[in-house]
Amino acid sequence: MGSEQPLRQPRRTLASQSSIEGLGVRSGRRIRMAIGPAPAGSGISIERTDIGRKWPADLEHALPMPACSSIGDATDRVDFVEHLMAVLWAESITDALVALDGPEVPLLDGSAAPLLEAVHQAGVAEGAGEVQALRPREPVFSIGDERVLAVLPAAGPRFSYSLVHSHELIGHQVAEFDPLHDAFADALAPARTFATFGELEALQEAGMIAAGSEENCLVVYDDHYSGELFAGNAMARHKITDLIGDLYLLGRPLCAHVIGYRTGHADNRALARMILDTCA
Repeated sequence: MGSEQPLRQPRRTLASQSSIEGLGVRSGRRIRMAIGPAPAGSGISIERTDIGRKWPADLEHALPMPACSSIGDATDRVDFVEHLMAVLWAESITDALVALDGPEVPLLDGSAAPLLEAVHQAGVAEGAGEVQALRPREPVFSIGDERVLAVLPAAGPRFSYSLVHSHELIGHQVAEFDPLHDAFADALAPARTFATFGELEALQEAGMIAAGSEENCLVVYDDHYSGELFAGNAMARHKITDLIGDLYLLGRPLCAHVIGYRTGHADNRALARMILDTCA
């Protein structure tokens, strides 16, 4: 493989349909999600079969919901799309139909690994035409409130993240991901969503989650984790997964080095809009 990613890439969809089922952490409902093929050029769409609504998974339909990325409109939505979008990015899927019978993508074990397995079960097929990748020619910066995101021109995609947390069991972690040399399935997919016990309690008291547990989240207690970390910097790696998924709401691959420091979903989506403005 060459050192520079081509700007034009073949369109790809799913070869068949596969499904997965799990608990919705926000709604507390059992939700079934099916992912399958879509016509070349149609992009990624998210459908709620329980209410008969469908939206493109893009920035125009991204909503400012807390602690996740959501797709929808002022009436209805689907929450927690970020892990799914990261998996579709990892498999270079440009066209897909995702159908759910509830208001969120199941969090499953809190990692992207089960969703990646669902895509592998469906298989991947090349479609007609190509997709034009975005390659910013000038740096793009988003700075504020001790949070920084930077996009630097590069020959291909690369992601760096620095996580700083007051909890001593999280602390300062740094992670890097270069898809030219690192496999998403090994380096990022196993990294789970994480939260301190206090953060989970606050979310539950605020009514923002109904089913958060050690099953779907790595819980950080005062002196231990609820489960084993697959890597010493697993939490920073998970932040890269979120970053990749949020940026894939651009609808196109991004050829750039993206660097994040203490940022979250809202910052990622704001950066994506800045990238669109820069590359327009």
